[in-house]
Amino acid sequence: MKNKEQKFKQVYKQSKDKVYRLCLGFMGNKTDADDLFQEVLIKVWNNLETFRNESNIDTWIYRITTNTALLTLNRKTKLNKKEIEYQPNISCYEIKDQNSTNKEREVRKLYKAISSLKEIDRIIIGLLFENCSYDDISNITGLKTSNVGVRINRIKKKLRKKLE
Repeated sequence: MKNKEQKFKQVYKQSKDKVYRLCLGFMGNKTDADDLFQEVLIKVWNNLETFRNESNIDTWIYRITTNTALLTLNRKTKLNKKEIEYQPNISCYEIKDQNSTNKEREVRKLYKAISSLKEIDRIIIGLLFENCSYDDISNITGLKTSNVGVRINRIKKKLRKKLE
């Protein structure tokens, strides 16, 4: 058990910031990102002993994060469809915080724009932000490496439009 704890601590220390940024990119707000991050950490802990070192551990964790995020988003979509009356909530990104710097506001705008993309595009751009190679992104998403490059260019164009 102690070996598992040590390995988890090492993996957590090495990957926590990257995984959290992916969660934030998927969910688009801090509250949901925090929940997703916790769920991912639980899954990593529960499955750490099954990791076979056949790939980079970051790739394995990104796949767990991606799959967990997609399941969470699908659940949320189903719940939203069941609601009879939709009343939009004010996003934390739309609240103007007097203490926020311009850079923080720009980062929030970027995450909001990313959260409006299709699921696969959020996955790709999130992994790109974490400096994953096209091959790693291909392995995680199941897309061909050449297709990853094409999609990244399209995603960048979409984000530029949204941020203008």
